[in-house]
Amino acid sequence: MKKLFKLLVAGIFIPLMSLKASETPTNIVVASGSTSIPNSYIIHGKHTGHEVDIWNEISKKTGLKVKFITGEFNTLFGYLDSKKADTVGNTITVNKRRLEKYDFSEPYAYIPEKLVVHKDRTDIKKLKDIEGMTCGFSAGSNGGNLFEQIAKKQGIKINMVSYDSSELLNEAFRRGKVDVMIFSGAEVAYKIKIGFIKARMVEENIAVGAKAYPFVKNNERSKELRIIVSKAIKQMKKDGSLAKIYEKWYGMDFGHKPENMPIAK
Repeated sequence: MKKLFKLLVAGIFIPLMSLKASETPTNIVVASGSTSIPNSYIIHGKHTGHEVDIWNEISKKTGLKVKFITGEFNTLFGYLDSKKADTVGNTITVNKRRLEKYDFSEPYAYIPEKLVVHKDRTDIKKLKDIEGMTCGFSAGSNGGNLFEQIAKKQGIKINMVSYDSSELLNEAFRRGKVDVMIFSGAEVAYKIKIGFIKARMVEENIAVGAKAYPFVKNNERSKELRIIVSKAIKQMKKDGSLAKIYEKWYGMDFGHKPENMPIAK
């Protein structure tokens, strides 16, 4: 009788244990940019960028199979909201507006936001110097929010113009339709370095933003994936693999929170 009872118990609990194990995510779909150089972009039919390197390392550490959906920046959160993607991998800034809607992973970068002007505009050295200028940003990015913060904080008037992609914004800048752009310091440093844009960064920083992966709230799969990804990021910070990726792309490490500098939200 005892033996029969043990078998029955085993028969009840083994399937439950198997069910629980099967619920652990084994794959993740990441919405990522197709033109966001050097974060995530497609060149000669190949998807590359530091986001690809980071996710390859996350996959190596967790066993997660990573699948990318690529598109223009302003389409990426649409993939997340429609559940076609589990997260967005495009150096997304954590801010109050996004925190209301999404839960974020462990931050994997802390990058200053910079104003970008034409090389000959040596008169622009501080944020207040962009008074009355046309300021361009990519739709869906944190740029518009930051421009609004600048205008409010400095008490200046600016003309804000949104572009559907960073590629279109760069082209408008080249043609002189835009006086000022706003980009992450890492992205613009890379683009200036390789000669993609002829520009310079304004000396005064706008803010330092924490970059992390957003996941939809109140969803068990999203919660599990966020925990798995956060653990991997912490391991990458500790073992230096994250720093190696940043060194490869930028020649500096953005993986650690800067001292004595507040993080904007």
